[in-house]
Amino acid sequence: MIEYNNPQDLKRLIRKLNKIGITISREKNVDTILEMILNESIDITNSDGGTLYIVKEFEGQKYLVITLSKNYSVDFNYIGYKIPIDNQSIVGYVAQNGIPVTINNIQNIQNSHLQQFKLFDQALHYKTLNLMAIPMIDYQGNVIGVLQIINKKKDNSIKLTEDNIYQNIVDFTKEDEEIILSLASQASLLIERIHLYQRIEKNIANTRYALISLFNSMKQVIANLSEDILIEQEEFKKYASLDDLTGLFTRNEGMIYLEKQIQLSKMNETHFVVCFIDVDGLKQVNDTFGHQIGDELLKSFAQILKESIRSYDIAFRYGGDEFVLILYKATIREANIVLTRIQNKIDEFNAKVQKPYKIQISYGFAEYSPTSNLNSEDLIKIADENMYKVKKEKKKSRPSY
Repeated sequence: MIEYNNPQDLKRLIRKLNKIGITISREKNVDTILEMILNESIDITNSDGGTLYIVKEFEGQKYLVITLSKNYSVDFNYIGYKIPIDNQSIVGYVAQNGIPVTINNIQNIQNSHLQQFKLFDQALHYKTLNLMAIPMIDYQGNVIGVLQIINKKKDNSIKLTEDNIYQNIVDFTKEDEEIILSLASQASLLIERIHLYQRIEKNIANTRYALISLFNSMKQVIANLSEDILIEQEEFKKYASLDDLTGLFTRNEGMIYLEKQIQLSKMNETHFVVCFIDVDGLKQVNDTFGHQIGDELLKSFAQILKESIRSYDIAFRYGGDEFVLILYKATIREANIVLTRIQNKIDEFNAKVQKPYKIQISYGFAEYSPTSNLNSEDLIKIADENMYKVKKEKKKSRPSY
């Protein structure tokens, strides 16, 4: 397991891995995501360049083909270059054997594996002094590519030349290798997405839980990193899909967020509240005034929710006339304050806006504690049941004639 003594370094790593995880779950352009993974792996390790090789078959033989490359010091333009999968090159060896390779003294090693670098170095007037090559292995254990990083620098801002390279290169570490292995795993899932689209949701879930496991292993360090959790929530909101009618998050997006909130609350040892809201009398409005007016009621209520909840809470449309709020770092007491604010805005709306209807709601709460074993479906069910208790009491309190 990677160890970080500096909390700032840990925060930086968490943010980058979180960014990759979120992009995987939202981005549909695989080339864009692969480019991001390559760039992040270079940046995290302070490397001068990197190359992404993908396994492709030509005339019955498999090759590693350069698909993406980047170098800060030279123009490395070898996209499409093919390398056989054999022991005659480092990346070929890695692809053939499915194991990572790190070499920190290339110039002092006389080995046929290194002919690949001599070819590129001579053509580019460049020196490769150290490298890391990591296999990308798919769900079935097949090597589908290699992620290679070269020339780890003392400082990212340095542009390497033949004169200064020896003074500015430092060794790759075991920690670097573990990080790149993690990023290579991300890339593997993406490539498999092309060929096995039906399994993409499962792969994304596996990646998400892998990140959560990483967070849990660093629990003592990140217990107080509330800032990072808020950043993740903002990233989620940026990429999430919205309900066409209300402009709130869709049910699918909301449930994904709820699952993540459960994991984050366990990790950060915080409470949160799920509030299940039912808009009363929507069917009667639809039957009396038509569905267009009913839709207008739902949009007006959704706008009230947006104006009433805190910036780090979310609201989503569960279905029809049902809505769900996820109130971050809240207990039932704080949740009641939020719902009182919502009810006050509803009362203002009903009093000021001349509409053929009045907005009325019933709601129920479910509080999540880090020590509980509740899942997302449990929380929705509890909040829904509590909402129906409130609705039942309201019916009992109505005067009979």
